[in-house]
Amino acid sequence: MSILSIPEYVSQIGSPNPLRIRGRYLRQELITLAGELKEVEKQIAAVHAMLHGLMVLYGPAIVDEELLKSIRPKSRTNKRGLTPACRFVLEQAARPCAVSEICAHIDDLRPELLLGHRKPMASVMSVLRSMERRRQVVRGHEDGRSVWRLGDSQSARKEILSAKVPASFQ
Repeated sequence: MSILSIPEYVSQIGSPNPLRIRGRYLRQELITLAGELKEVEKQIAAVHAMLHGLMVLYGPAIVDEELLKSIRPKSRTNKRGLTPACRFVLEQAARPCAVSEICAHIDDLRPELLLGHRKPMASVMSVLRSMERRRQVVRGHEDGRSVWRLGDSQSARKEILSAKVPASFQ
């Protein structure tokens, strides 16, 4: 006679397996908990806003220092300037550039722009797609990969501006 595991024994005697968790029930429970979490986060945000308002009205002395740090509005953490940096790199490029090349040039020029991004190439790609929607850049394909260059309207505007600049300043 062999030794049976608990699930095998339970299945042999005909009782439902208490160790098996139904997927639908688990998903429903997760959805319910996520909704409760959102509600609690809203309530916490409301309390923070109320405490911050009271602090503005009556001064920071009404709240202890540790609580004051947690309720102060957070300063902007992301750096601005990725779009102008991408535009600058494409203006200086002699040929269309891949996203990796643009990232490398930005990293050479201003490395702090990409430091805060978990996936710098994805961020640069998002900027380029946004610029493409505004028709500032054009996407092409070269050797099976995407490459980017300034749009024709940008090139034309650049040529017009360079034509207006006196030859002594060029």
